[in-house]
Amino acid sequence: IDGQDAEIYLNNVKYTSKTNTFDINGLTITVNQETDEEITMTTTDDTDGIYDMVKNFISEYNKLINEMDKLYNAEANKGFDPLLSEEKAAMSDNEIEEWEAKVKESLLRRDSTLSTVSGAMKTIMLAGVEVNGKRMYLSDFGINTLGYFNAKDNDKSAYHIDGDKDDPNTKSEDDVLRAMIASDPDTVM
Repeated sequence: IDGQDAEIYLNNVKYTSKTNTFDINGLTITVNQETDEEITMTTTDDTDGIYDMVKNFISEYNKLINEMDKLYNAEANKGFDPLLSEEKAAMSDNEIEEWEAKVKESLLRRDSTLSTVSGAMKTIMLAGVEVNGKRMYLSDFGINTLGYFNAKDNDKSAYHIDGDKDDPNTKSEDDVLRAMIASDPDTVM
């Protein structure tokens, strides 16, 4: 028997595949046998998967923006200039490492490029997007900062998801994001 591509019809549209697996609109369909009968498939949105994707993005953003703020707001280490060769010769390896760590701690203190990049990221996160004719912001989804006076230093631009059981700051809040994903995942997307 000559080999041939697998074929399925989904909503009266023909799809072909060199294997028995079809990736259509985010669905992976594997066919195991031939049939002329109509098959009904039911799908549901993966609320936990969408929630975890948003949570992971927020977590990675927070790590990055907090590190940038920490570097920008570092204490001035006056008197800790890079060492000259003669100075290094008079010091132990451990003393050199400690000295260079002090220099690196304040290397990006008040750096204008770091400030520009950090500011641009914060602006993007604050900006709303148009969804179905309505301007929406992260706060509409229960994603907020703790506020200037409630957040720790260098954590003022970090976002927290209301109702996140892993976040001691917001775990007692209503979980707006999860509720919106369950009721209207397209808007959340």
